[in-house]
Amino acid sequence: MQNTTTLVRHQQWMWAVRQEIGWPPFKPANDCLAFSSGRPTDVQIGTELARVSTQMRKDIIYSAWADEHATRPDSYTIVIRDLLKTDVIDRCLPWAASETSPIIFISTRRDEMFAIGQRGLLERVAGKPKSLGRGKALAVKRIRAAAATMRSELAEGNVYVPFGGPWVEPAHSADTIVQFG
Repeated sequence: MQNTTTLVRHQQWMWAVRQEIGWPPFKPANDCLAFSSGRPTDVQIGTELARVSTQMRKDIIYSAWADEHATRPDSYTIVIRDLLKTDVIDRCLPWAASETSPIIFISTRRDEMFAIGQRGLLERVAGKPKSLGRGKALAVKRIRAAAATMRSELAEGNVYVPFGGPWVEPAHSADTIVQFG
């Protein structure tokens, strides 16, 4: 198991990603997305992410870190469930159009990107934006700044899943906000 300092650093970074893509800090009504981190994505990690995604019944945004001393992830992997399969897209990069637009993820392998849609689903969209370098630099700057503001203790609901181990729903889940109009 990783040391607590590494887990907190990963947690802060993924909370920042969550914030910057426009995902709420509480459990949303359409709770279909998980945030995860760990070692660089390879075939074993990709297979494990697909397995856990299926067990959780959620898509995953995964940050891949070179080692426990890294200050930011090397890349991201998107795990997205379709009707009949689960796709694992590694080597994605964060991208922002501006200082205030939601961050999206761009595939470096295919002509596609991933963003949160109006219904709160992680959606696959064909194409790529222009100026990848500038958009990536802006996204990383925003994530890094947001991560620096996140609390520095491990969250109660933070779950460590050992390789091949079962994923268990956290006992203390934040309630969904329900609104009647």
